[in-house]
Amino acid sequence: MLSPKGRQVVALEGESGAIRARGTEITTLGEQMQTSAAFLRRLADQASGMKGKAVEKLQEIVGDTHIELGRAAALYQPTGPILVEYADALGEYQPRILVRVRTCEEARAAYDAAPGYLDRPFWAEPAPWRSDDEKQSMGEQNDAEDREKQRLHDEYQSALKDFDTDVDSWEEVFDSTADRIEDAFDGKIEDSAWDDIDGGVAVFVQVLQAAGTVLAVAAIVIGGPVIAAISAAVAVATLAAVAYQFFRDDASGTDLALAIVGVIPFGSAGKLFQGRSGVLSFAGDTFAAFKPATWSAAGAQLRSVTMAGRFAGGGMSGLVQSGRTFWQLNNPAGVGDVFSRFLLGKDTTKLTGMVETMTVGSQGWARSTTVPAAWEFTHMMIAGPIKMTDKIANWTGHGDQAISKRVPWLGAVL
Repeated sequence: MLSPKGRQVVALEGESGAIRARGTEITTLGEQMQTSAAFLRRLADQASGMKGKAVEKLQEIVGDTHIELGRAAALYQPTGPILVEYADALGEYQPRILVRVRTCEEARAAYDAAPGYLDRPFWAEPAPWRSDDEKQSMGEQNDAEDREKQRLHDEYQSALKDFDTDVDSWEEVFDSTADRIEDAFDGKIEDSAWDDIDGGVAVFVQVLQAAGTVLAVAAIVIGGPVIAAISAAVAVATLAAVAYQFFRDDASGTDLALAIVGVIPFGSAGKLFQGRSGVLSFAGDTFAAFKPATWSAAGAQLRSVTMAGRFAGGGMSGLVQSGRTFWQLNNPAGVGDVFSRFLLGKDTTKLTGMVETMTVGSQGWARSTTVPAAWEFTHMMIAGPIKMTDKIANWTGHGDQAISKRVPWLGAVL
């Protein structure tokens, strides 16, 4: 049932008693804050010029607390009475509007149940084969029913208008209350420029985290220097943003640690066993976004993909050929390569090379490539099954039971 102004004809919600109690509490709290602020201000003034560790400690504790308490009191004291006044108005309008709702429901029921028509259709007129007396009698009865139907309809519409009138009055009180509270707070609570920056950084971090998730899946399934470069840049940008949040007390130490872990390539830790050059290479992998080799490789692959599209004639055929070339460059072994990437995080060609290195290295573990290959293989054999189990848990709708979720530090390291 809708009113002429398109409102649902329902009772007015709200608990006037709870609002009144809250307004009284806020008023009392504001008064207590004001009293405390005055006391602390007098205490600070009396201690001014005095010496001693006790006085210094008192001044340190009190500090500017009285100023902040005074500001809070200036907000609370005028707000409480406004809420109390609104609670009184709500308590007045709720029963009045409830009566209007019931009147509308009764008027609607009476109108629906009454015989007759507002605009009588032709088929409701007396049949032509009836006698003139019957037609006259039935016509008079129909006219009486139609007049009563019209009267009930007018009463129903009048009840709806009365409902709108009372709701309009309540909305004026509500809007006035909101404006008064806004005026009480106006100019007393302002966000600093740093607060605005913090909000923007928070949104930026969320976007980077979503992009990192997408790129992580793409890196496993597709791989290649292009996605590696973009992923590295996103990881470093996320670390920088989270570090800013950490120093602004908007992020925990755990958040910062996970962001750092997101930049460190644990799968390349075997390079640490390769002497100075290996350490430098590992450092380059850690900050791959700033590593020229990463971007040069990505640029070379992009040029190859672009050239393939041009040779195909551009357009849709060129786009398809570019995608095929990109896929072939990153997945030379085809389906087997994609499968090993998705389950183990390694492509088939690298996996084969790793096994060959370890096999040759069995003749003498002094070879510099053996220990790194063993590290890579061990990391893969441990991380691969865990990642595969996590994927199965996510696929089956039990992501919260994934190993990386139940043991967060393990998921971050792997």
